[in-house]
Amino acid sequence: MKELFSKTAWLPALLLFTVPSGRTANTKPTPADLAFYEQTVKPILAGACFECHSHEAKKFKGGLALDSAAAIHKGGDTGPAVVPGDAEKSLLVKAVRYTDPDLQMPPKNKKLGSDQIAALEKWVKLGAPMPESGGEKQTVRRGKITEEDKQWWAFVPVRKPAVPTIGNRKSEIGNPIDAFILQKLLANQLTHSAPADRVTLARRVHFDLTGLPPTPFELEQFLADKSADAYEKLVDRLLASPRYGEKWARHWLDLVRYGESDGYKADDYRQHAWRYRDYVVKSLNADKPYTQFITAPLARPSSLRRVRRLQGR
Repeated sequence: MKELFSKTAWLPALLLFTVPSGRTANTKPTPADLAFYEQTVKPILAGACFECHSHEAKKFKGGLALDSAAAIHKGGDTGPAVVPGDAEKSLLVKAVRYTDPDLQMPPKNKKLGSDQIAALEKWVKLGAPMPESGGEKQTVRRGKITEEDKQWWAFVPVRKPAVPTIGNRKSEIGNPIDAFILQKLLANQLTHSAPADRVTLARRVHFDLTGLPPTPFELEQFLADKSADAYEKLVDRLLASPRYGEKWARHWLDLVRYGESDGYKADDYRQHAWRYRDYVVKSLNADKPYTQFITAPLARPSSLRRVRRLQGR
């Protein structure tokens, strides 16, 4: 909300008039009531509240709109904003008075002036009169979805794209993925990086699949293999290594917040936590299907309790 800087000089005089008692939402507002709203109350709400509490607000907060009678009577997440005729029971009045540290509007110590608060109190006692057109707004617009928004990848249905045709550069395409990469490179006037030497290539694939560098013996084996599928054989060997599951299990264990102790002040040791850790490692090394990987620990109630405990739930 924004602080209202402009104050009308005649506002205190208006507040001297006697406020009729017993006003409700069904009481038909008089022309004077509506004039009071338009000339006094609405500028206060517009300057201090509408930025976050209106149907046009870009950052709509608390489920509350204050620019229509229907929205005000419906209220937001904490209930109706106004009880027509009763300022003491109205959350709007309570909020602007700053009497409750948990309900203060406008926030951030931007309390309204005493004359502004008095104007809102008087308006509520009058029954919170507003023009009838104000009740036509029923839904809050949280921003328009443009055609560009609809093309964001997460909202576009999954489809198999056609493989780009690259003309006379087919020799650079080993599989369809290469065609998409080459298309982007050409569009941005870029070229491929120079091919890595075999030592660099071996180190890269070792770190990627197992998280460890190749030993001197493993490196010598790869360099001595002059066959056309030497690289493919290296990849297959690393995928079959127990180190593969140990390296990639860490990503899943981080996701489920795995820990072998409770942490913080009650840092008790979780005696059987390692069982789930080993289960994840073995599942990855066995290439277990994802659906089976998820459901297997839930097969027994004891397993379910163990998984929830490991996940901190």
